[in-house]
Amino acid sequence: MKKTFLLLTLLLFTFAYATAQTSGNVAAPSAQQLSRLGLKGATLQKAHDGIWSVRMGKKKSGHIINSTPYAQSIRGYRGATPVLVYVDAGGTVKKLMALQNRETPEYFQDAEPLLRRWVGKQARKAEAMNVDVVTGATYSSKGLIGNVRAALKAYREHVK
Repeated sequence: MKKTFLLLTLLLFTFAYATAQTSGNVAAPSAQQLSRLGLKGATLQKAHDGIWSVRMGKKKSGHIINSTPYAQSIRGYRGATPVLVYVDAGGTVKKLMALQNRETPEYFQDAEPLLRRWVGKQARKAEAMNVDVVTGATYSSKGLIGNVRAALKAYREHVK
């Protein structure tokens, strides 16, 4: 009886955790993340699941997109490789930032510079860009590329 109860409890918690990960419970970027995106002091307003409009003072500055809800099937070598993408009010990709992941650090640090490839591009063009993977960090590269594309697709579908 105890084993059955424990098994059912474990299954219930597993289901609840999986549901929470896919039901739009994406936290807004932290003050530290905003600072790393060059948006220190910005205020955010949720626009859609994983998407926030950004204001600097009274001026609308753009949107931040978290790829997590849009790239659930995209994986690096050891799992998800989510990113934050900041697109300014004119539709230009301004900054990208990798979020916490379980990739092997020495390989991921080789792949992470790929994120600079999208900076300065219009979001629509950036979404369609062909970006080569980094030799030796193939899976991490593919994960990052897929997450950036998923975030930019979400931007196109839900913002522009």
